[in-house]
Amino acid sequence: MAVQVWIGEKPEHPQERRAILALAQTLEKLEGLFLILSNFSVGGRSIDLVIIKHDAIVIIELKHCDGRVIGSVNGPWIVEGRNGEQKRLNPGRKNPYNQVISYFHALTNFLNEHRREFLSEQKANAIDFRTCKRLIVIAPRIEEGSQLDLDWKVEVRGLDELPAYMITERSSEIELSEEEMLAIPKLLHCTPWTELNEVVQEQPAESPTPVVLPWHTQLWRTLQTTPGRWSVAFAGLALVLLLFLFLRPPAPIPRADAPLAVLSVGTPSEGSILSFNTTMSVCRWNGYQLIGKRWDAKSQTWQNVAVAEATTGASPDIIVALEQVDACGDWIEMTWSVQNNTARPINLPLRNDNIKISDGLGNEYPLSNNDSRPSTITVPPGGQQRGVAVVRRQLAANASLLRITVLDQPFGEASFIIPLQP
Repeated sequence: MAVQVWIGEKPEHPQERRAILALAQTLEKLEGLFLILSNFSVGGRSIDLVIIKHDAIVIIELKHCDGRVIGSVNGPWIVEGRNGEQKRLNPGRKNPYNQVISYFHALTNFLNEHRREFLSEQKANAIDFRTCKRLIVIAPRIEEGSQLDLDWKVEVRGLDELPAYMITERSSEIELSEEEMLAIPKLLHCTPWTELNEVVQEQPAESPTPVVLPWHTQLWRTLQTTPGRWSVAFAGLALVLLLFLFLRPPAPIPRADAPLAVLSVGTPSEGSILSFNTTMSVCRWNGYQLIGKRWDAKSQTWQNVAVAEATTGASPDIIVALEQVDACGDWIEMTWSVQNNTARPINLPLRNDNIKISDGLGNEYPLSNNDSRPSTITVPPGGQQRGVAVVRRQLAANASLLRITVLDQPFGEASFIIPLQP
């Protein structure tokens, strides 16, 4: 048996069960033993997925995303569907990066503490489970156009890429026998998922009998090809032109760069991405995103540090916070703060050559260098300062997100993704 699935509890969602079954059926075809551990708890953390092979342990946060994924080390992750609708991953919880980091600390601490219970004395002294891999897996795949800005600590793959990843990757300092591998799920109080293991073992080798697909499925597959998309696009254009001739709309369609309308809304629910001003408009964001970085003398580069996990490792040298984006007037104002934990002064220029802003529609919003207050935030050693950057144009009416990128100072390139919908 090349693969065994162990569980703490059976996964609740059908999507998770289907993903584990598909993964197990693929790994079954490979050489060697693979253990899939799912939905178990350790150190107060409930872990989605761990895969163990003789020379690697991979700790996984599994996410099902139907659309483009936008996210980074800090701040929320956004999924944008094919119709442009956006939703936030893990509302009210850590983002996937910080989740898998917390899984890593919980599991590796447990394995290092208990290694003498399943390893020989010599191997227990040599092995270090902190070399386990950390991986975010997007199911069923990572859609084209996704924007994922992570650091060296965590990798990201589509579920369709995971089998190849398991073949090629290994954890340094980890070399386990089958007996040692099988001891790990038992220590974690996992049990074999008998039903699924039997299905995997009994999977027939012959090709499935072809079936006639329903018309809507055939249409969907046609849309996945370039000729199919062109045909549908031309047909749709012709239909729109005919409707335009006979049913002229009473009002023009709003342009992408039209000014943002102020809408009246009710009281926001808890955990909403947006917070509201005294006029209850949805044009002000108070999400407070942080990005922390630390200078690595060995590589001579700035390294991302997850601010929420700073207590578990090296703390950031510099923390840049985007506190507020206000687009309620005839221009856009962004409130920044900078914390300097180094021994030298640092600068964050609030200028167009250091900060670039665009929305999901392709519109750009250049900073007005003369209106920023101050034009450069200068922070002394151990200090903290704030400033406001100004864009002298209105936000497009149907813009659903802003991507704000710091290009150079104070710590190299870094991006903030600001959702503009609750």
